[in-house]
Amino acid sequence: MSTDENKIIARRFIQAWSAGGLDIVDELAAPNLTVSYSHFPEPLHGIESFKQILSQTYASFPDIQITADELMAEGDKVMVRWTYHATHQVEVFGIPATGKQVRVSGMTVYYIPYGKVIEESGVIDNFSLMLQLGVIPAPGQE
Repeated sequence: MSTDENKIIARRFIQAWSAGGLDIVDELAAPNLTVSYSHFPEPLHGIESFKQILSQTYASFPDIQITADELMAEGDKVMVRWTYHATHQVEVFGIPATGKQVRVSGMTVYYIPYGKVIEESGVIDNFSLMLQLGVIPAPGQE
């Protein structure tokens, strides 16, 4: 696959994080998919494990929508800088629903040999999420 084709796959695959995106995982993930993010205690292995996390995310943020802001590719790897917008409607990270709208950014690297995503690894600005949910005070407001 060319880097341009891999960018198309990555742009589509990140949409799995948007509400209702589970079908994208079935379409584009390799059976041996591994997903890791800085806040996960350990990597997820397999499509079903990933879909469980996505379903939990949709439950906490039923209107979540993710936007791919920038993509860079080299060979079989694609980096996506992204932003999601959502409303916190169910407990997440032990924080009761606040009804607050949040905007959170992050970066994900995809490994996409042979047209299927084998690895998704990234970081999310959960500090910003905690600030927006009011869990921690904004600097200067302690």
